[in-house]
Amino acid sequence: MGLAEELGLDEPIQTVEHESLLNIIYTGTMIARAAFRYFQGTALTDAQFNVLVQLKCAGGRSLSQSALGRRLVVNKADMTGIIDRLERTGLVVRMPHPKDRRVHMIAMTEKGKEMADSLEPGYLEGVHRLMMGIPAEELKDLNRVLEAIRKNVAQMMSAGRTER
Repeated sequence: MGLAEELGLDEPIQTVEHESLLNIIYTGTMIARAAFRYFQGTALTDAQFNVLVQLKCAGGRSLSQSALGRRLVVNKADMTGIIDRLERTGLVVRMPHPKDRRVHMIAMTEKGKEMADSLEPGYLEGVHRLMMGIPAEELKDLNRVLEAIRKNVAQMMSAGRTER
């Protein structure tokens, strides 16, 4: 089923570029809904889980709040709220930066590591199910296309060409 039919559009989408963009947005929304459903039965949100995964992948190092925000494409205010909730539940701790008092370093606690380890297998199984049936070469092509789109977006934004 094509996107126009899935969305119940009365008119066809005018250009392949617009249809592609709508496909990306719609697919992202569906993936976000699936993630919400997966994490609904846990003590975490998908954003909180992603913080724990980033800390786990940092090899035991702490990361600054701003580095976590960059890695997860989360704005500063939202990142603060995510870390606040993780800290209240004992999954992470904030520590002062050794050289810059304005910076908070975030480290995962043992409880946080246990939580990430317990949720990761089900999460990875979900990722596998989402990508099931798509050959690895097609996924690599998809990654290249999405990288090219992000590069175009970055160029547009740096050139100030996002106005109407």
